[in-house]
Amino acid sequence: MKFFIPLGLKYGNYWHLGNVYGPYEDDKTVEEEIARLCPNSKTDQFLIFDGYVINVKPSPKEKPESEKREPGNMENYVKKGDVWKCRDCDADILGSKVAHPIWIRGFAGGSGECEYETVPYCPNCEKKPNFNGAPVDDD
Repeated sequence: MKFFIPLGLKYGNYWHLGNVYGPYEDDKTVEEEIARLCPNSKTDQFLIFDGYVINVKPSPKEKPESEKREPGNMENYVKKGDVWKCRDCDADILGSKVAHPIWIRGFAGGSGECEYETVPYCPNCEKKPNFNGAPVDDD
């Protein structure tokens, strides 16, 4: 499989890289896509490379989704040095951002603002927190 990256501005010996495009079957389809994106360009440059796409291998310690507990209970974690670990499987504890929309009393609709919190969770033993959290009142 082929991929390409448009090269942006050059700073000294280093290029600022843009988005990665692909995968494409061969060089011809890459060149056709570049011509479509930048018709008649005399200055744009691209890095073309071979690659392949892989998925992350699941941990053998990961529980089935139906057996996972709710996230965020600090009693399920233990601090080892500078890192929080799961008491059950010893995995590193991750954090997921959760947005709580702010409700203004007496105001129909929302203000468009949110409060954010980071909820800890074990990727093996707990469900990943939903980004869309419960609303909070603006008192």
